[in-house]
Amino acid sequence: MWQQHGHTLKIYIRTKDVLEQLLCNDGVEYENVMPTGRKSDKINITKALIARTTVLYFKIRKFHPDILLGTDASLSHIAYLLRKPCITTLEDDYLVIKKLALLTYPLTTTILTPTVCNVGKWDHKKIGYSGYMKLSYLHPNRFSVNTELVESYVGKAPYCLIRLSRLTAYHDIGITGLTSVSVNELILLCQQYGRNVFISSEGNLSPLFEHYQLHIDPSDIHHLLAGADLLISDSQSMSVEAAMLGVPSLRFSDFVGRISVLEELEHTYHLTYGITTSNPEKLLRLTKNLLSNPDIKEQTQKLQKAMIATKIDVAAFVTWFVESYPASLKVMQYDSDYQYRFQQIAPDTVRAKTDKPLRREDKTRDFTFRKYKELLSSLKEAGYEFRTFESFCEGNNKGRYVMLRHDVDLLPSHSVQCAEIEAGMDIHSSYYFRIVNKSNHPESIRSIVKMGHELGYHYEVLSASKGNYQQAIQNFKKNLSYFRNFYPVRTISMHGSPTSRYDNRDMWKEYDYHTWDVIGEPYFDIDYRKVMYLTDTGHCWNGQLFNIRDKVAGNSLMNLASTDDIILAAKQGLLPDKIMINTHPQRWTDNKWEWWTESTTQWAKNQAKRVVVRFNRHNKSFSPENAAGYLDIDNE
Repeated sequence: MWQQHGHTLKIYIRTKDVLEQLLCNDGVEYENVMPTGRKSDKINITKALIARTTVLYFKIRKFHPDILLGTDASLSHIAYLLRKPCITTLEDDYLVIKKLALLTYPLTTTILTPTVCNVGKWDHKKIGYSGYMKLSYLHPNRFSVNTELVESYVGKAPYCLIRLSRLTAYHDIGITGLTSVSVNELILLCQQYGRNVFISSEGNLSPLFEHYQLHIDPSDIHHLLAGADLLISDSQSMSVEAAMLGVPSLRFSDFVGRISVLEELEHTYHLTYGITTSNPEKLLRLTKNLLSNPDIKEQTQKLQKAMIATKIDVAAFVTWFVESYPASLKVMQYDSDYQYRFQQIAPDTVRAKTDKPLRREDKTRDFTFRKYKELLSSLKEAGYEFRTFESFCEGNNKGRYVMLRHDVDLLPSHSVQCAEIEAGMDIHSSYYFRIVNKSNHPESIRSIVKMGHELGYHYEVLSASKGNYQQAIQNFKKNLSYFRNFYPVRTISMHGSPTSRYDNRDMWKEYDYHTWDVIGEPYFDIDYRKVMYLTDTGHCWNGQLFNIRDKVAGNSLMNLASTDDIILAAKQGLLPDKIMINTHPQRWTDNKWEWWTESTTQWAKNQAKRVVVRFNRHNKSFSPENAAGYLDIDNE
């Protein structure tokens, strides 16, 4: 891709596994600066590093590149001597590759690594991205399994793949993995459950297992891996690759619990299982459990799609980052969310149940009531129930559900339209009204309540009283009493008040809202580690760049930009079971003039909010009024 963009590349390699063969197969030009390989002891590793650095220094000096990129410690040393920028790309934690890190990190310019990786005291050099190195070539955007190729190697019968590492890297010293005894037991167990067994080995395979050895072109290994029912391995790398492909895997290694990438894939996405070498019985037990589950591959592929939806397209991101360096470095340091511009939903996840692509030209404009009705229908079809926030607070929090919350900041007539759509679909939701005239419209409130929806109080008393807590609590009680004339209000929700320096939630550091028979506040009474939160703040669904206060402490599973993205994720079963969706109905309209007015106005507001967010990030004492006071952005 860099060559297509007009850049000149020079690739240097050293003899390692099948790297050279893969480059030859792909027709990539390269130069091997260490063709004889090396032994795996510390002395030979050190001698090889010195020799490699010396040879590379003169070659790179002659080539005169603008930037150096790679994993080898030699590059950082040479870049330092030549006064060139060096980007080190790794996905291992500091404690796992401590010696390499100590040789590399002090002299490299930038450490480009997955966000979950720990780089020790060099965190100031780290640029973390939401993805994995192996996703750069195994992302569904650029890899798809060739089933005919797979069948030409292994036939049509289901099979398991066993991968044996050589364990000769410097960080592998003292690490053990699968033994001949355990391999033999695994073969018998796989065969017992009707699977053929194939073994891929980096080193020489014992004569006992030659019958199972996989003889293939190394370029085809990922197709064979993708077709397997299960991977059993002592290779960390192939375990990550299996997760990228949606193949369940068991890794048997002393590295278990030490590598953040695999820990995230195991405990956040449930795509792999780690067993330490001290517990071979557990390895056999888990193998039996997985093989006895007829749906395990399908379940894992569903989890893989959910993982892919949270990650960026790593190859596209790295391409931009390197060719735009050092401007890209400043962009990411200033705004790490910029990387989500490279998030692409994989081809397999952009298919409706008819397997026809959902083309954007076939869709209506976003943030219309037509689109909102389409969203509700897709969630219903996906099996979600709809609950009010009040119902949730009363204990109705089991099963698969969506809580619909609406902050009525402006134009209450739009909220009435929204409520009518929901009532027509037998859906009840929660509407939070402000006390100010542009929200507080008694007829609209009565109409919404009459349709069976919940009414809540959208409080902003601390910002309105400019931080006077006593005045704020008196106004809170008075306003709560007012809204209870229309409905027995039991839940409240803060108004963001983005132009104010005061966060209305700070009220509850001094007082307890339960005192006034309030049972819930969504920013305090929902565990967002278990409930996905989606908000249309900023006239989009991923407005992190200009969202001042409408944020929650939890991890959203996806960076969904449009309502169509949510609809698509619902159709594909990628959304979690528990969701809260917060909308601001004044942003939704079928009237073209109103839509364009809201869209352009919100764009302007977002630019002001973006300034506030960035200044707040870099200057704790910055006052929002300084940046946003010239615009009416008093809704969030």
